[in-house]
Amino acid sequence: LILILVIISLNFVAGAQNSYIYNIISFTGNMKKEGVKVYVDNGITVDQLKDEEGKAIKFNTIASALMYFTAQGWELYISGQSISGDGITINGYGSSSTQTTSYWIIRRKCTEEELNECLINGVKK
Repeated sequence: LILILVIISLNFVAGAQNSYIYNIISFTGNMKKEGVKVYVDNGITVDQLKDEEGKAIKFNTIASALMYFTAQGWELYISGQSISGDGITINGYGSSSTQTTSYWIIRRKCTEEELNECLINGVKK
């Protein structure tokens, strides 16, 4: 019984010390025509996802983008949508439009030093 309590306590303490870096991922594009363009908000900038040579990476589907990030050690933390819109009325007639943007919040484990560096670099000076 004591051994079980010690193991549970150690797991609890170890879990409390986990640090994560978060990125927000958004998408644009037509899957059938041009492919899915991915934008990454890393807390410092928001840029289109690029390869090592600086060339924009496009995906066939949103699922392939998710597999790309998970293969690099990221995990999907939250998936959501934001909706924005405008409308106008002239002489009793109106028109409006809305735009829905899907996003993911992904995360990966990091050291305390990596987290502190992200916090320092993410604050506007």
